[in-house]
Amino acid sequence: MDPGAALALIAGYLAAAFGVFLLYSPVLLLVVGLLLAAGLLQLLAWPFVVLIRRLRHRPEPPHDGSWLLH
Repeated sequence: MDPGAALALIAGYLAAAFGVFLLYSPVLLLVVGLLLAAGLLQLLAWPFVVLIRRLRHRPEPPHDGSWLLH
């Protein structure tokens, strides 16, 4: 295999890889955008989650050990 054929083969592989990247770039951008949106929504919802957890937490009744003395 002469150097020209090897260079053509390498250039073909690079062109194919670049074409596949361009073909799937909208999908990649959508996935990255959805991950960023999910993280942002989770950060925005965090104070409300903490508030709801505090409101739902019921304090336990005090444990009285006087029944042991009877």
